Amino acid sequence: MNNTSDFEQLFNTMLQLGKLVSQQTQESHDERTATILQFSALNFIKEQPSATVSDLAMPLLLSKSSATQLVERLVKLGLVERANDPDDRRIIRLSITSNGEKEFSTLRNIMLEKMKRIFSKLPAKDTRELIRIHMNLIEALKKEQNG
Repeated sequence: MNNTSDFEQLFNTMLQLGKLVSQQTQESHDERTATILQFSALNFIKEQPSATVSDLAMPLLLSKSSATQLVERLVKLGLVERANDPDDRRIIRLSITSNGEKEFSTLRNIMLEKMKRIFSKLPAKDTRELIRIHMNLIEALKKEQNG
């Protein structure tokens, strides 16, 4: 895939697929407490214990004020707790609560089931090939990122 039209087609199909997958995985989340953005925040806080709001903002592509509002909603829902850093009281650390862990697990399972439904439309061989391609791209991007 070396010519511009191939990359244009890949770009367009990725946008279309992203939109369709997003629509299908977000369907009927009305019964759930957390949104997809909140799910992503819970995932980050779960993986990065003692993260700050600034730490959270960057991977979610949010401004610090938007991340602060997101954290405020998560705190009000009882999914995240804030605590002062023991070494510097100006720094606020975030942690996921047990309710946050439960909500994260429930949402993850719902999303996995929806993804299974979406990708069941492909032959298993194609799904495995797509996973292989994703893994190769992830590995290449990580190598590039780490120098």
